[in-house]
Amino acid sequence: MNRREFLKRSMLMGGLIPISPPGQLFFTRSCWAAAPSFSDYKALVCVFLYGGNDTFNMLIPYGSSPGRSYRDYASVRGSLAVADRDLGLSSVTRDNTNLNRGNLGPGGANPYHVNHNHSSAYTRGLYPLTGKGIELAVNGIMPELAQLIYDDRVSIVANTGTLVEPMSRADIAAGSAELPHFLFAHNHQQRELQTGRANDLGQTGWAGRIADAWNDINGGNPVGLNLSYLKSDLMMVGQSSSPLVLKTDDPPIINHLRTGVSSVRDDRRGLFLALAGAQGSTGRLDFNAANTPTTSDYFKLLYNRLLQKSVSIFDFLESSWRTTQIDFAASDSYGRELFSIPTHQQLGFAKNINGVLINQLASVAKMIHMGASGTLGPGYNRQIFLVQLGGFDTHARQAEDHPLLLRELSLALWKFQSAMEELGYAQQVTTFTMSDFGRTLTNNGDGTDHAWASNQLVMGGVGDRSAGRLDGGKLFGTLPDLRLGGADDHGDKGRYIPTTAQDQVNAAITRWFGVDDSLMRSLFPNLANFQSGADFDSSYIDLFV
Repeated sequence: MNRREFLKRSMLMGGLIPISPPGQLFFTRSCWAAAPSFSDYKALVCVFLYGGNDTFNMLIPYGSSPGRSYRDYASVRGSLAVADRDLGLSSVTRDNTNLNRGNLGPGGANPYHVNHNHSSAYTRGLYPLTGKGIELAVNGIMPELAQLIYDDRVSIVANTGTLVEPMSRADIAAGSAELPHFLFAHNHQQRELQTGRANDLGQTGWAGRIADAWNDINGGNPVGLNLSYLKSDLMMVGQSSSPLVLKTDDPPIINHLRTGVSSVRDDRRGLFLALAGAQGSTGRLDFNAANTPTTSDYFKLLYNRLLQKSVSIFDFLESSWRTTQIDFAASDSYGRELFSIPTHQQLGFAKNINGVLINQLASVAKMIHMGASGTLGPGYNRQIFLVQLGGFDTHARQAEDHPLLLRELSLALWKFQSAMEELGYAQQVTTFTMSDFGRTLTNNGDGTDHAWASNQLVMGGVGDRSAGRLDGGKLFGTLPDLRLGGADDHGDKGRYIPTTAQDQVNAAITRWFGVDDSLMRSLFPNLANFQSGADFDSSYIDLFV
């Protein structure tokens, strides 16, 4: 990108913010087409599992047909195969006797427990989903996930991944298939999932392009549409928009610029804003036109406006966050405070889980409440969140690391769904997973390697399958033939070719969110390749009733 293009894009992101007196919010108003007018509130929450989650040991093949049976899975997985032992979730009901309605016991009382050894617990047993008509089983260390599926709060999308067009093993062998760029490479596959363009690494993400098109959504509120936790990823970045990046727990505070604390801090804030080009005064200082620096340099103007916007957003978030208190009545699956992080003794593990995803989703739950309740301002009705859990590139450490990650994912999803239901937002929030790629079915001796297709989760609703809600407790898509070198294998190691593009899943989710077909074409330009009928939306997965 040359200097002229950089300046143009930078001014689009920051240069439309009018200079306002200190303490006021800076709203970006539209100079393009207006965003759709929504009267309801909805949020999307993307849980990105960085490193390539091994879904063969999260959702274990449990079919009866040749190529899709547990026997096919176990014969290839070897020492990493989860044992065919039903740990007792096959007849779950929806009342308070459920295993995960606060009734999990500590340590040895966990159904998966093996001598406080999480590597052994990882392969101890499973929870078959055959009672739901799904030829899969949930790993025994994820009882909450099994419960969510049985309670119709989660559905599974099988054999998804980056795809430009439908393709077969024969197409690839003949060289007639257009493959995604740089298959099996972490950074490129992450980028293609986040841009929505498997054959174009791109400079913008699909959520960022929604923010571009809906540039005055939420009444131009400075918090914006896209909120990312811990880091800014490409999925949230647009041509003329960027996400608000937050840490978990309390929003960032510029402590030495807080007003109303002391005259010294008031003076420091006044000086800071004056240096950023904003006129104003404190009890002792006057930053009028004569005392406030001016500039005609475009880069300095941009920088000044971004500084002023940052101060305003931090003030606004800090005030809103501080005045919003939520005391959940619901408990976690151990009967403890909802978003508490169980210790390794409680889990029956030798090590603690990280807790980073649980903390992020606790913050998201509060931000959703602030948006949906009007705390963030009138007309604030759409939010997209990106949270993350890393460490899935396990390779030889799979038996050591993967159980900790799966246990946290199961707990985090349960806690978040419980929070949404208690707050009354479960039917207004859709949570979904993405990951770089799946892992090989073959065992490299100690673990698994980079592959292609995997299974993903979609969560939301209250299990009633009412109109416009998630069609929960179901399997969408087609499970692969597991036979090595078979029709669905890219080679001979169990790198399976996706039968459903992640773009098709994301299209269904974003349509529920309010995106129309005309915008969808620019978000996921390869969707037309997956049409099963004359209409463009025939390429979408029917995840919602």
